[in-house]
Amino acid sequence: MSAELISAVRGRDAAGAGRLLGAGADPDTREEASGLTALMIAAGQADAPTVRVLIEAGADVLTGDRRAGATALHKACQGGSLEVVRALVEAGAFVDAVAPTTGHTALMDALWYKYPDIARYLLDRGAGLKVYTHYGFSLEQHFEYELNVNTFGKEKLLEAERYLNARRGGDEEAVARQELMAAVAEGDTERVRKLLDGGAEVDERYPNVGGFNDSHTPLLVASRDGHTEIVRLLLAAGADANAVEPTFGAVPLHKAVYNGHADITADLVRQDGIDLDFQGATNGYTPLHDALWHGYEDCARTLVEAGARLDAVGHDGKTPLDLAAEVFGADHALTARIRAAR
Repeated sequence: MSAELISAVRGRDAAGAGRLLGAGADPDTREEASGLTALMIAAGQADAPTVRVLIEAGADVLTGDRRAGATALHKACQGGSLEVVRALVEAGAFVDAVAPTTGHTALMDALWYKYPDIARYLLDRGAGLKVYTHYGFSLEQHFEYELNVNTFGKEKLLEAERYLNARRGGDEEAVARQELMAAVAEGDTERVRKLLDGGAEVDERYPNVGGFNDSHTPLLVASRDGHTEIVRLLLAAGADANAVEPTFGAVPLHKAVYNGHADITADLVRQDGIDLDFQGATNGYTPLHDALWHGYEDCARTLVEAGARLDAVGHDGKTPLDLAAEVFGADHALTARIRAAR
């Protein structure tokens, strides 16, 4: 059935692929010769109907191919179908996924294969601009190289360049508008107070410009940087105490305990609806894991007293008890408390 599915996909037979999937064919079937999944093949062939059939059947939009490690989104940017690219992104594909062999992102491939409409879409979706290939080129250098070596289709590259420049200008304007974030980053409590009183958007996300604050809310930054009074002002203004930043998949509690900010930790755990046990996407650690991992006893005690889960397991298989014993010692009072509570 796997061979039949690959044959149907290669033949752009969406209906046939649908029948096979309905009969139990694996939507993540790989073609032996190429190492490509059925979804990658359909995406590279710009076959939107088949891509949608595979996605609806549960095909993995994140996995990489066996030779270059590129994703279906990379293949779609080679194939040139904006419809396919949009379908993959809407299904959860990572816009900035990097091919491990080249270091290319989907945006780099869209530029390389001269599809300005796809480049524009990815730029609008926040694709990163401060990225590098694994052979030493920045995105900007890579694009300049393309401009120099191409004669055919150069007008498409120039169109894409206009979109790149518009995105850069838009990022600069967005940063300039973020007065609240600027005040938070500077630790300017009085300015934060005035801006909030004036109606500043308390949960506005910072633009993705290749920096430490990308996609962070002011509360995430204030919690990370230890601005206790600013954290209190933001919480009083209704800031989302469970806001997740996408880089590490962390919430404000992670930020606070990771850096040992005990007062902020205490303020956050008292918030209505606070998620004490949110597990970060990078390592599966809860805030309690992080507090123990970095040796911040006060933060860890605050979380334990607030009722944080003691049986949560990180991606490394470790529980809070494991980390407590590793960091503080098996006979430490905090370790004993966690052991007894479990």
